[in-house]
Amino acid sequence: MQCCLSISKQFNPNYIKTNFFGFDSFDGFGDLDESDKHSFFIDQNFPANYSRVNKRCVAAAKSKVNFKLIRGFFEDSLSGGAKKYSIKKARIIFIDSDTYSAASAVLKFCMPIVQLGTFIILDDNFSYKGSSQHGEKRAFDEFVVDGGFEVRKVFDYGMGSSVYIISGYVDSANIMKSPSGNFYNVCE
Repeated sequence: MQCCLSISKQFNPNYIKTNFFGFDSFDGFGDLDESDKHSFFIDQNFPANYSRVNKRCVAAAKSKVNFKLIRGFFEDSLSGGAKKYSIKKARIIFIDSDTYSAASAVLKFCMPIVQLGTFIILDDNFSYKGSSQHGEKRAFDEFVVDGGFEVRKVFDYGMGSSVYIISGYVDSANIMKSPSGNFYNVCE
């Protein structure tokens, strides 16, 4: 939450009007698909206590922003889509789900609320030895293609995290619509 608040303050002076949602099982990974298995991604390495996380969010928010932690595995908590939580648009999406299947579920949930200028933060962009065929990176690459998004990398941080921004949309003729509404060829 602290990371999202910092970015929100930097790029949005009206951040106080922003609602923050956090989704987590608080019960580990659950059953992993074979392709998601990784020696480090085991429940014992990722203990999470809902009460402690909630307390940290309260401290970070300092009663200035609205936040809600939603507890449950993604197949349950994300069913019904963003409308279920009255989420209409996303400014910042922070994904720290480690695995492909979890990140894919999150990004499908977020597809209808992404807009030009949405920041997408992948906390584990370089997991699985940097392979783009696994983890959050694979899910993000599929999301970009499926959504017809043009993205730009803003920066990398830490030991494998990256921040991207939605910068436009690509149509089927390989034409991108810019934020100004003009069309131009992506290949130019």
